[in-house]
Amino acid sequence: MTSIERTAYPRFKRQFTTKELTEIYTPTKSEIAFAYNTTKGESNILSLLVILKSFQRLGYFPSIADIPLKIINHIRSHLKLALDIVLGYENNKTMYRHRTAIREYLQVKSFNQTALHLAVSAVNESAQVMDNPADLMNVAIAELIKNRYELPGFNTLNRLVRRVRNVVNQNLFKLVLSRLSNDYQQRLLDLMFTTD
Repeated sequence: MTSIERTAYPRFKRQFTTKELTEIYTPTKSEIAFAYNTTKGESNILSLLVILKSFQRLGYFPSIADIPLKIINHIRSHLKLALDIVLGYENNKTMYRHRTAIREYLQVKSFNQTALHLAVSAVNESAQVMDNPADLMNVAIAELIKNRYELPGFNTLNRLVRRVRNVVNQNLFKLVLSRLSNDYQQRLLDLMFTTD
């Protein structure tokens, strides 16, 4: 399995500077207006904006539990909300409605069969000339971002890359083998069993 650290798959940093929080995670006036026009209640507004800013940075919807407290507190403070306003959803329908609204607002499509086909095609083409799974995963990520698709989970991409890479490698092995005469194939096999 490819290590997430060796890829360009986006994830939250462990530490944030004040400058990073301000530049990356401060909601704009239009984003705040979007939140107030989309949902009701301070907790829902906070949740929507935290998810929006996280999605903008990552390209996918993280689990609420994975969002760093510094980001949540930064956005809560910017909105001048009380500390007892909690992040989260009492109702999954609200969360899914918020995700749909965020995709529409950012003009990003959810990961679907078309996105899967784009990623497979890009990895298939690149696997003809490169073999490192992390590099192939980065190709898939770049293709999905370029075409404005939400990124699937890391494990989904990892499985996709492994499958496509395996098919490409098997085809290359068959091509090489088909170009070797039977006599040469036998000589190569004999090398494996030759002892001194």
